[in-house]
Amino acid sequence: MKISIIGATGDMGYGLALRLIMAGHDVCIGSRQAEKAQEAAQRAKEATGKDNVVGMANPDACRRAELVVIAVPSAGHRATLETLKEDIGTTPVLDVTIPLAIKPIRFAPPAEGSNAQETKAILGENSRVASGFHTIAGEMLSDLANPVEGDLLVAGDDNELIDMILELGREMGLRGFNAGRLHHAVTLESLTPMLIGMNRRYGKRHIGIGIVGV
Repeated sequence: MKISIIGATGDMGYGLALRLIMAGHDVCIGSRQAEKAQEAAQRAKEATGKDNVVGMANPDACRRAELVVIAVPSAGHRATLETLKEDIGTTPVLDVTIPLAIKPIRFAPPAEGSNAQETKAILGENSRVASGFHTIAGEMLSDLANPVEGDLLVAGDDNELIDMILELGREMGLRGFNAGRLHHAVTLESLTPMLIGMNRRYGKRHIGIGIVGV
């Protein structure tokens, strides 16, 4: 699958890129500057030993994709989507971003309720948007020497898209679950600041979520 990751020069986006490259997908790392994207793609080639990755400016990355992953910092989330709306078009979108505020670290959602719902509002009612990977640490994804741990939760209004993303998770070694409609992105995104706090409290780095009883 042709997967473009917008914001793959950051920890989460880059970690996802590495795992998707290892799974054999045609990955494009997107950045506002093509040079930065190309540098990240070269790092990914060296890290994985594979060449199924390229780097492009964000608009070009979106236009080539069968799935667009939004992994930009939350502060630039709305502006990024508004800029790339036409380039994304009807391509399915996975939003892995988290609306965080600091001092203290806390959930700070946009008016729509969550970043994923903001994405849906910007791209339009007919857009296909899912929310996920908020409980999986980007640093853990980047550590190719070790397996990824934790359960993957994905929310959205399109079950076919959710199933596609859960399959991508399985390829990375993750057990996945359909977490329901897109309005549940509020819950998924709000888990991240809690997990960050727990990591600090218990002196850990990769605390995640596990589902029991299924």
